[in-house]
Amino acid sequence: MRFRIGWAALLAALALVFTLPNSAVAASQTYWFKHYSTGGNASTWYANDNSWGVNSPTGTGFVAMVNGKDWGWSSPVTTLPKKIGAVSPNNNTWFSQSAWPKSGSRYNATYDIFIDPYPEPNNRNSKTELMIWLNWSNTQPLADRYDGNGNAIPTVTNVSLGGRSWDIYDYSWPNGDHTLSFLDRSRSGWWSGSLTPFFDYGLNKGLYTNDHYLNSVMAGWEFGPGDYTAHSWGAVGF
Repeated sequence: MRFRIGWAALLAALALVFTLPNSAVAASQTYWFKHYSTGGNASTWYANDNSWGVNSPTGTGFVAMVNGKDWGWSSPVTTLPKKIGAVSPNNNTWFSQSAWPKSGSRYNATYDIFIDPYPEPNNRNSKTELMIWLNWSNTQPLADRYDGNGNAIPTVTNVSLGGRSWDIYDYSWPNGDHTLSFLDRSRSGWWSGSLTPFFDYGLNKGLYTNDHYLNSVMAGWEFGPGDYTAHSWGAVGF
């Protein structure tokens, strides 16, 4: 989410190993793990090769595993940035997680994907943000329209992408940037598969072209107080 502006001045990068879908451990230190804490004590840690998370008794913020380049940071090994038109449709990414927010707390478990006309802008956010919400509580996506009760209104509902059904929300930033949010109607809490259906959706809406750059693929939480653990994470084949 866009409240992460200023990460480059605030964050330290930790290289991680990752877990393949069949749980075979690959010690390639491909990703890094970071957090932006807006309060309290949010610690970055990983317990073993297939478990990363954050315990935040009082704090809020954003925490993510990252493949690619973002605000001047780069994961240790990545093929990104890459033009959307050059991204293999056989790319694969997976993210399974559990979230235990404190009672009344808000969170969302999400992919956060950044696309821009230029590779790795280091002084601003990318122009287009794709968010893939896998589960959430006491929060809602950004939207261009809200009903009388303040509830975000989806642009379209029950759209089939990647074998699942999604409600999709658009938000146009005053500076011309755009956030496109896909909310899993089943609130499954996990994803495994190609991101190409989501890239194609944005292409078909005219938010970017095949000459724009996929700069980073992140997976994590926008969190309130609670415990959050990623059991498996990876992004390969781009």
